[in-house]
Amino acid sequence: MRTNEEFVKTIDATLLLPNATESDIRQHLLTARKYGFKTVAIGCAWFPVACEVLADSEVGIDAPIGFPSGYTTTECKVFETIDAFAKGAAEADMLINIGWLRSGRYDDIAEEIRRFVAAAGGRVTKVILETSYLSDEEKIQGVRLVKRGGADFVKTSTGFTSSGATESDIRLMMREAGDSLQVKASGGIRNREFAEKLLDLGATRLGASHPERLLSF
Repeated sequence: MRTNEEFVKTIDATLLLPNATESDIRQHLLTARKYGFKTVAIGCAWFPVACEVLADSEVGIDAPIGFPSGYTTTECKVFETIDAFAKGAAEADMLINIGWLRSGRYDDIAEEIRRFVAAAGGRVTKVILETSYLSDEEKIQGVRLVKRGGADFVKTSTGFTSSGATESDIRLMMREAGDSLQVKASGGIRNREFAEKLLDLGATRLGASHPERLLSF
C-alpha cells in the first residue's frame, strides 16, 4: 500500500453537486488543504472562493468543462476552458460529446479535443469518456481519440451516471493508452482497497468525492 503522502498526490478531491452551498465548498477546500490533495474539482463559479482558501498551498484547482452532459458546443467548451484558467484553474477535465462518439463522428471529437488542449495553453488536460454509456469498442475508440487530440489524461467518468470506474475499464484503457497518455479513474471510489487496486492497474490519478475517507492512519 502507498503511504498517505504518496496517495494524496493522486487525488482530485471532487465536489460538483449543483446544490452545494458556499459553506460546503469552503469545508471541502479546507479539507483538501489539510491533507494536501493534488487538486480540488469544483464548479467554476466557486473559483474565487477556492483561490482565497487555497492561497499559498500546493493544492491546484481542477475545472469541469462541458459538465455534466458533454453536448454543449465546442465553442462553449473552448470559452469555458479559457475562462477557467484565467480565473485560477491549474487543470481541466472536459467531457466529450458522447453522442458524437456513439455516432462515429470521430473527426469532430478529435478536433474538439485539439481545441480544448490548445485553449488550456500547456496546462494539464483530461478528457472524460463517461464509460458507463459505452461499449468496449466505443471505449477503445474514445481512448484513441484522446491520444489523437493530444490531451494528457483519459478519464472514465464524471460521477453523474449510474456507475463509475471499474477494474475492467482501467485495464482496457491502459492497454490503449500506452506510454503517451495517462488514465484517471473516477466515480464510485469509496474505499482505499479499491483505490489502490485502480492505481496498481496503472491509473495515475483518482477522482473522489470524499477522499479523506480513503486515508489510513
